[in-house]
Amino acid sequence: EIQNHLMWIDYKKDYLLINTEKKRKKTFNIRNNKNITIVIFQPSAMYTSWEIRGTVIDIISDKSANDHIDKLSYRHTNKPYKREEGISWEEGDIKDRELWIIQVNKLNSMTRPQAKSKSE
Repeated sequence: EIQNHLMWIDYKKDYLLINTEKKRKKTFNIRNNKNITIVIFQPSAMYTSWEIRGTVIDIISDKSANDHIDKLSYRHTNKPYKREEGISWEEGDIKDRELWIIQVNKLNSMTRPQAKSKSE
């Protein structure tokens, strides 16, 4: 089953890290098939993309996964994940997270010339 999601991706050493909400359909799917494909588009040039094929080699589902999404949120939004500073996970009614450690097996870079429409 193909799923499309926008998400933040992190890295540590030679591994990609994906942080996702526990108990979603994709978290059950990844346990049945550890293969994953990630496509990244360059926002300023949507005809430039990277396809990453890999294998989820570990799933971390303890509190460190929640801490990791907070770290990413601070990086991108300057505040904790889905809440204001000083609000706990419980007070914010935020679902727990899990962290996928991904071994990259193949990387494809794709650049296509932008399609031009003919003027009428």
